[in-house]
Amino acid sequence: MKMIDKFIIRPLNDTRFINTKEVNGKTMIINTSIEKAKDVNRIAEVIELPMDYDGNVRVGDHIVVHHNVFRDYFDGSGKTRESDHHIKDGFFYVQQELVYLILRGEQRIAVDNYCFIEPIITDKKWVGKVEEEHIGIVKYSNKGLEKLGVRVGDKIVFHTNCEYLFEIDGLRLYRMRTHRILAKLN
Repeated sequence: MKMIDKFIIRPLNDTRFINTKEVNGKTMIINTSIEKAKDVNRIAEVIELPMDYDGNVRVGDHIVVHHNVFRDYFDGSGKTRESDHHIKDGFFYVQQELVYLILRGEQRIAVDNYCFIEPIITDKKWVGKVEEEHIGIVKYSNKGLEKLGVRVGDKIVFHTNCEYLFEIDGLRLYRMRTHRILAKLN
């Protein structure tokens, strides 16, 4: 099956939620809720590309997608419903604008005008480790940012309320669009 304008994907490791943790060789369930977006798997394997697609994503790539793609939800009656993106048998579809990052081996390729920013953590007396507000380091850039002279490793300032948190490669990263970056700091 090939969709006109959507990718066909499946959740990496066939798991929709990240709700277990290994402790001393035993698997512990750390969350049984479907409400929290932070517990939804956001990494997918690409099974099929849209028709006439000419972008960077390839079949077999792992991609970072929006948290609601795999997420079940409760309807108005309190019944659990499948994600609106569910096709069948563990396969889902996703629009191109909900794909944010390609994970291809060691490569990390930001898609379209998305970039990923690593927050800066400082140690504050009496408080401990604190994340600096609206300042971060570019971890994964895009062509638009690079044209503006902003590169991976640059310290930047970004708009308020655009911190969309992801955990990628064990790092806390904010996904944001290029236009949310206000300035490059020296």
